[in-house]
This record gives sequence, C-alpha cells and structure tokens, in this order.
Amino acid sequence: MKTRNLVLLVVLAGALIGWAAWTMRPQPKPGIALIGTKVLPGLPINRVNKIVLTTTDNTLTLAKVKGTWTVANRFNYPATFDKIADGLLQLSAMKVGQVITASESQKGVFNLLDPVAMTPGRKEQAGTRVELRDEKDGLIATLLIGKPFMRAAPGGGMQGPLSFGDYPDGQYVQTADGRVFLVGQTLDRLTDEVNNWLANEFVNVAANDIQSISITAPDRAPIKLVRPKNGEPFALEGLKEKEGTLDTAKVNQISGALNILGFDDIAAPTLSPKETGLEHPVVFEAQTRQGQIYTLRIGNTLTNDTFDRYVQVAVAWKAPAATAAPAEPKADEKDMATKPDLSPSSALAKGEVNPNTLDAAKANQQMADDTKALNDRLATWTFILKSYRAEPFLIKRTELIKKPEPPKEEKTDAGQQTTDASQVKKDDGGQTTDAGKDKQTPNVQRQTLNVE
Repeated sequence: MKTRNLVLLVVLAGALIGWAAWTMRPQPKPGIALIGTKVLPGLPINRVNKIVLTTTDNTLTLAKVKGTWTVANRFNYPATFDKIADGLLQLSAMKVGQVITASESQKGVFNLLDPVAMTPGRKEQAGTRVELRDEKDGLIATLLIGKPFMRAAPGGGMQGPLSFGDYPDGQYVQTADGRVFLVGQTLDRLTDEVNNWLANEFVNVAANDIQSISITAPDRAPIKLVRPKNGEPFALEGLKEKEGTLDTAKVNQISGALNILGFDDIAAPTLSPKETGLEHPVVFEAQTRQGQIYTLRIGNTLTNDTFDRYVQVAVAWKAPAATAAPAEPKADEKDMATKPDLSPSSALAKGEVNPNTLDAAKANQQMADDTKALNDRLATWTFILKSYRAEPFLIKRTELIKKPEPPKEEKTDAGQQTTDASQVKKDDGGQTTDAGKDKQTPNVQRQTLNVE
C-alpha cells in the first residue's frame, strides 16, 4: 500500500472516531437551559387591569374601577394597592430555580391540579389559578400556584416548645403550557383571603388628641367625658361623690379605642338599618383638639353565634374655638405700651395680612379638606368590626364608676377595752396622753354595764 493511501485511511479513521465521540457525548438536559430565566418573560404589568384568583372554594376578583384598584367581591371597596403592586412585580421577576418533570397524574403531589377543572375527591390537591387580564378582559398571562417548597431547618431544627421546624423556601408553579417549575419566591400573599385585600386605612386618632367623648344609646345612661384642660385626665360629667370614683382603666380603654382602629370586613350595602341594628345604634362621638369630630354608630352583632358588629363611621370638622383675647391694659400700662407702626412703609399701612393669621387659615383649610376626603371614603360603607375592637364603644356608665367601699366596723369582745391608734399618741418624752379621754369614759361605763 502506498504511503499516500495509508495516510488517507488514518485521517479517515480519525474523523470517524471523532464523529462517533461527538454523537455519543452526554446530551445536556433541556431543563438546564431554563434555569435562571423568567417564568413569565416580558410580562406587561402596566397593562394588567384585572386579577382573578381562583381556588376550589372561591374566586377573588381585583379590578381597576375609574383608575382605582378595588375588590369586586366586596362591592368594589378599595383594595390595598401596595399589595397588588408587589404581587405583580413578584410575578414579573419570578425566575426558574428548578425544572420539575411530572406527569399529569403526578401534579397533584405539588398541589398543581387546576381548580377550574377539578375532579371530585382531589380538592386538597388543587392549586390557586392566577389570571392577569387587560382593560378589555383579554387574557395576558395565567399561572397555577401550588404548594410551597419546605426546607428542613439546619441540624434537624430545635427540639422542644420553641422549635421552628421546616420553613417555606420557594413555590411550585405551573405555566399555561403545562411546565412545572420550582421558583425561589413564596407566593402566599397571592393566595390570601378576600378581606386581606381590602385597603386597611380606617381610623387612627391618638388618645392624647381627644378633647371630649360622648356615648349615647336607647335605654342607657349617657356618658360624657371631657378634659378640663389640654393634657389633663378626663372627667365624667355629672359624677357625684357618693356614686364613687372614675375607673381610669376603663376611661383609657374608651379614649384609646380610635388609636390605630382597624376593620375586619365590609357588609353588603343592601342590608337594611333594621337588619344591621343601625336604626337604634350606640353612638360614639369623639372630638379632637384640632376640631375633627368622629362619629361611630355601632349596630347589632352579625349573628347569635358571633359578637362581631356592624359599624358606620362619619367624620366632620369644626374650627376649634379661638383663644381668648388678651385683657385690656390698665391706664398706666397704656402709656408704656408700644404704639403700632403707622408709617407709610409699615405692614398695617399697606394692608398686609398678619402671617400668623394666614398660616392658621391655611392650616384650617387643609384640615377641612383632609376631613372631607376621609369622610367621603368611609361614610358610604358599613364595616364589620371584631368583638374586641367594638367592645370599648359599648362600655356603660356604671362600668366607668368604682363604687365607694363601705367603712370597716371594729369589733371588740365584751369587757375588753380597745383604744384607737388615733386616740393615743406619744409626746417627745415617750409618755402617752389620752387624746380622746372624754370619749373613752362613756365607753368604759357601757362595757361595765354589759358585764354586769
């Protein structure tokens, strides 16, 4: 064989070996390329106008109404915007952490069965279906949220009553094309109950800002608590000494009732005042130093099995009373008083307004505007308050008063004389003197007669 042919054969053999090695190399798994990529790439969150969250038990709809996010399930009451914004940003930034290979029959293990097409008997294996829709109700994206990935605590976790155990560190999700991923974020906020999506700004008045409180209702004595001066404790109007003393703990409970007050749900607007008990309510009114007047009307409990109550709120503003004018100076003081500057260049001559007066007017206008905005937001709704929130508004006048303790009577054995400590005192030399000698003598005589 010629050298040339031998070289060609060697080259050909090397090429064949290289081709075989290339074709037989381990193929990378398709899922590896997806790790680190976005689950919902290019999600246009600014186009989202509606969010529909569906479970086997409920369908929650969050929608924009006139530019404001609302909870459709609660009669379009305003929703918590920050929570919606955070949820959309979380979906937009969500990345693949792991690709899960699971058949349709295995997806129930990850709670990734679609609640819309749920088969009986597998309800606990269903997830939460998320639909993002645009202004025309067109579907932008959909996602199925499954159960969280639970990571074991380091070292098996602490033992005993303070042990933390496993903790959520990711979430199983399924995209519209059926692919299953494990992501690093936990999406539990998107699976919250309906009332947790309601805007929680309600009433917040510090007890120190309240100047007076009144509580009235049918068939109960009215309550009127007033601070004699700013910063002083409340006094109960009409309280007589023989009735007792004011229970400061109960007063503090009432005066602090509006401090960071929250509500728990929204009642149906179709309920009548008779159904809610708001035709004959308990009326709680608190007036602040700034002139705001908060009026809460507390109605019936929702049912006989719960103490949660219907409540309506209104807010008004009345300019605080102006401070008293300074006393007229005496005759000799008038001569010493500084006369106003009436020169052509003075502010009075120019007709300029006092800056302090202008600032006060501006502050009053701002307070009036803020109060109106708050009233417009709250006054049209009937709220539901948990029993512990409503309890301070229902305190009765008798509960505010501590009854005086009856005087303790001293008991003595027959024929035995007792001397009160107030009747005996020692002088500086250590001698005792009978302060009540005249009063003791009749007592001794009576005791002697009793013995006989």
